[in-house]
Amino acid sequence: MDNEIKREGGFHYAWVILVVATFVLGVYVPVVNSLSNSWQIAVTNELGFSRTAFSFTGTITQAVGIFLGPVISVILTKYNFKRIWTGAAITFGLAVFGYSLAQSKFHFYALGLVVGAAYITTAQIPMMMLINNWFSEKKGLATSIAVSGISAGGALLSPLINRLIAGVGWRMSYRVYALIILALAVVFGFFLIYLRPEDKGLKPYGYKGEDEELANPSVDSNKSLNVGLSISASLSCSFFIFLLLGSVMNGLANGASLQFPPALQEAAGFQTAGTVVSIYLLIGVFGKLLLGRIADKYGIYHALIFGAGTLALSFVSMLFAGQVWGPWLVAVVFGFGLALGSVLPPLVTSSIYGRTMYGEAYGFVQSSTQIGAAFGPLLVSFIFDSSGTYYLAWLINIGLAVLTGFFWFLAHKNAEPFQGKSEK
Repeated sequence: MDNEIKREGGFHYAWVILVVATFVLGVYVPVVNSLSNSWQIAVTNELGFSRTAFSFTGTITQAVGIFLGPVISVILTKYNFKRIWTGAAITFGLAVFGYSLAQSKFHFYALGLVVGAAYITTAQIPMMMLINNWFSEKKGLATSIAVSGISAGGALLSPLINRLIAGVGWRMSYRVYALIILALAVVFGFFLIYLRPEDKGLKPYGYKGEDEELANPSVDSNKSLNVGLSISASLSCSFFIFLLLGSVMNGLANGASLQFPPALQEAAGFQTAGTVVSIYLLIGVFGKLLLGRIADKYGIYHALIFGAGTLALSFVSMLFAGQVWGPWLVAVVFGFGLALGSVLPPLVTSSIYGRTMYGEAYGFVQSSTQIGAAFGPLLVSFIFDSSGTYYLAWLINIGLAVLTGFFWFLAHKNAEPFQGKSEK
């Protein structure tokens, strides 16, 4: 029957897509974010430019993503997703390989532009599009598993890269990482990735053939308002403005949390700080899974309360980092709080938009988040340099975390009148 859920051997292909998304995020994201500075000392010592100059490569990469995010989301939606993703993923691997051939900072800057464009075309935006298209049920769980790959990938690849740099040099370590990227690009791009289940003659996981609303494959049954307004129409709607404002606040607060390690080092020493960071990254994997479960079982409002609440409490706990027990409180609370930054943006977007417009909308959400993330660490550093203390910075970010949840709540509430509509 056409309306039956088609499975291969009783196993839904959506879980293959989830594995793909988890591996892609676990490998493609760390080289741009958490692991990007692993090569800093070795590169700058050999090539003779400053660490600030090396870090500027990351700034270029992130800036490209901010501007290209909305454009890429449209391109991926309207054109051949599989070919575009595969081509960009291969380009990503070749550009990272190019780092190993660099002879000056300008080579890194030029390659950073390419890496930035390839990264935004292959990582969060397309992977969240896949999750949103392939899962009608358990979308929160699937999203949280996929983004947990970022933390797990960083934790597993970090010691490998550091050993390679120490053993065979920074150039060879870039080449090894590039080969991993290329291997995933070829296997996933040519053989496993499909944008929509309909491309394989399937229905989304959790598809209910008898549900009238799912007669239209662009409709999402996972507690989504299924708003189908175009981005041009959404721009004049209050819910879209609140969605982007919440994303900027989310970026600011999560960007500020990148200053936790140096703040903990100053308050408790390097050894304690290192242990605390390891603990909250480990707890963060379970925190992301829990947040996804809350979203699936209780809905987006409960997920917002949990996510924004734990992130706000993370900054509260940083106020007590100087106490003997303070860093350990941070380790536990922020372990759950860091889930807000990566899990909730795609879930909030999918709770408002249906499958047809999700990709384009999420491109704007991702870009807004990156704008905030670019300034969050700078704000904290500026306050510390000006006052000699982080106290005011943590107070401000308590407010930013609360505003994140509040703006996203308003976004969902104000989108309700447009439920199921593709026109105003």
